[in-house]
Amino acid sequence: MVLVICGVFAVISEGFGKGPFAQNYTINSPEGSLVSYQGIIQKVTVTSTGGNTILDMGAVQLFIPASVGAIDVVAGDTIQVYGTIQIWKGKREILVKNSKDIRSWSDLKREISVSNGVG
Repeated sequence: MVLVICGVFAVISEGFGKGPFAQNYTINSPEGSLVSYQGIIQKVTVTSTGGNTILDMGAVQLFIPASVGAIDVVAGDTIQVYGTIQIWKGKREILVKNSKDIRSWSDLKREISVSNGVG
């Protein structure tokens, strides 16, 4: 029974995404919490060792491990992201574990248009 419940929860959460479970990011969001953040990318840096990507969002940095795969964003893009708060070398950052957890403003606008029957 527990396996069935876990399976149903997994299917439901995959369908809804992380949105219903994430809190909006604040400077007081505790380490380990799932957060949502929307903002404009100030700077994109690919680390020289490991090929990880760091997105400077002004108020917070996003860390995207190379294992997530290629992401198609540039400075100036507006994105929405889901991730986990972590502290690395004394600094807060949002760890993004899946490329599906990063959505650009153009993707969000397209989803809104489709859901409203426009596109």
